[in-house]
Amino acid sequence: MSQSWNPEFDDHRAEGVYVHDSAWVDSPCHIGERTTILHFTHVMPHTRIGQDCHIGHNVTIGSGVLIGNQVRVLNNALLVSGVILGDGVYCGPSTVFCTLNHVRGQVQTVSRVSPTVVRTGASIGPNSTVACGFTLGRFAFVEAGSVVDRSVPDYAMVGGSPLRLLGWRCECGDVLDVDDNNAYAECAACGSLYHRKAEYRLVAIQRNDLPEGKKPHKKATTLRSASNLSNALLGVDRLDSFPWETGDPRPGQDSL
Repeated sequence: MSQSWNPEFDDHRAEGVYVHDSAWVDSPCHIGERTTILHFTHVMPHTRIGQDCHIGHNVTIGSGVLIGNQVRVLNNALLVSGVILGDGVYCGPSTVFCTLNHVRGQVQTVSRVSPTVVRTGASIGPNSTVACGFTLGRFAFVEAGSVVDRSVPDYAMVGGSPLRLLGWRCECGDVLDVDDNNAYAECAACGSLYHRKAEYRLVAIQRNDLPEGKKPHKKATTLRSASNLSNALLGVDRLDSFPWETGDPRPGQDSL
């Protein structure tokens, strides 16, 4: 995350912070400038929330959660200890991060927390469940009602239960036309360029990175409409695991 904090935890509420009277913020907590925390939300101690964030109604944020700048966590979400949200992350209503590998009733200790990283710009749709211990890549997009039980690569569009790779989305949010026969693609909405280096790895590139004479594929129309998006979801096969979880190269570990 771009914001820098003192390693010694401080109890701090910056200028312009709004916390509704019915919300409960334990001490110590660090809340950045112009952040809003709405009705009946509980923020547990040792949590850091960045600048210009919006925390909705009835949200529970566990102890030690780290939240970057310009993050939106909407109503009824649950963020357990160990969750790290990068800048610009969106968590839709009723998003739940859960520790599925700890099924006993005893109190969870800090040593058993599984770090769960949601990188810059990623979006999680409403009513999705994210199992702890995995990483959601930069600008990844999780469809509503999904169960995330594995790591998700940068720019990937995933959904369902079991989780399936549905396609790829540009940083601006538009769906990209990238297939096995087309390693380069240009976003029809913003003109950004991407290179599909492997079946499950997509990276952003500059125009001067294109091979000489190579023309990136660009869709004639964008896939913002529901009808076009439904066509993109047809014919998708089930994936039991993404290849890098079985030893193949992982996407680049860029900073938040």
